[in-house]
Amino acid sequence: MASSQYSTSKTSEDAILRVENLQTAFFTDKEVIRACDGVSFDIKRGETVGIVGESGSGKSVTARSIMGLVDSPGRILGGSIKFKGEELTSKSEKQYRQLRGGDIAMVFQDPLTSLNPVYSVGNQIKEALKLHQNLSGTEATKEAISLLEAVGIPDASRRVKEYPHEFSGGMRQRAVIAMALACDPELLICDEPTTALDVTIQAQILELLDELQEERDLAIMFITHDMGVIAEIADRVNVMYAGEIVESAPVVELFENPRHPYTQGLLRSIPGSNPDATRLETIEGDVPTPNEPATYCRFAPRCPKAFAECDKVHPVPLSVNEDAENHTSACLLYPEDVSQSEAVEMHRNAETESEEEL
Repeated sequence: MASSQYSTSKTSEDAILRVENLQTAFFTDKEVIRACDGVSFDIKRGETVGIVGESGSGKSVTARSIMGLVDSPGRILGGSIKFKGEELTSKSEKQYRQLRGGDIAMVFQDPLTSLNPVYSVGNQIKEALKLHQNLSGTEATKEAISLLEAVGIPDASRRVKEYPHEFSGGMRQRAVIAMALACDPELLICDEPTTALDVTIQAQILELLDELQEERDLAIMFITHDMGVIAEIADRVNVMYAGEIVESAPVVELFENPRHPYTQGLLRSIPGSNPDATRLETIEGDVPTPNEPATYCRFAPRCPKAFAECDKVHPVPLSVNEDAENHTSACLLYPEDVSQSEAVEMHRNAETESEEEL
């Protein structure tokens, strides 16, 4: 049995969102793709939790699962998603619509996917206000203008009448954030909201989110593959690989002491991280498609530190050492203050216990 000082999970009484053992799969004619395979994390009020990883690691599917937006042929197979203690996975689509955009809002990567080109920006914000706050007419228009001003759009009383194509990319993303804030959500999920923007506008959007969080005590889940963005905005970080969270730690701890070989590879691949190198370091290979149950380490084929047991034992998140309660790694090299054989056995036992609980 895994010793208690190397716990596999951490309770947090003030978590506004708690995801436990989330399993979301897509059923195709040829295979079952386990896009989220045992994902667990929580977010507290006023906290920004980052989700990072390469494309295909399951970041966006995790967000869509929380929002109840998993499209066919995908569906949630198991696990729990609790918002303010209330289970979401059992809600009907009608119940989810009341929650979505109200208590929980989402900002997508491309603002044009969230904005209807045939309606003015103001009308789209007012539609959200009518649906969730029962505001209409002059009152809704005033609130829409106020929201555009809150996200830093100048001359908001004029621009509220304009259409998405009349806004720049950065302005469109600000308008989408204004729409998300229209119903005063408690949790804001941002799915790579700055990827399509240049670095100057990106910095402005990140600063805006920081200001809004402070003013409204927002909880933010921020998805990105940009480690530089995560370093700037996140309080805690979850690193995803092939549908699983492989490392979780406070942001400073993660950057100063990355433990999982995958996280170490991600950080070494940041331009400028090794100024003396003649070439940018990369992680060889690609993220595998998780189309079978994880009975081994999915990163092992790409891992420079892999050993024989990595192909036989599925690692689970354990504390990296006895003193690091808030830093976990799903790697057979940890806990680092026990022998390798003991660490492997702890992972094997923890995995068995997890299967028995299911």
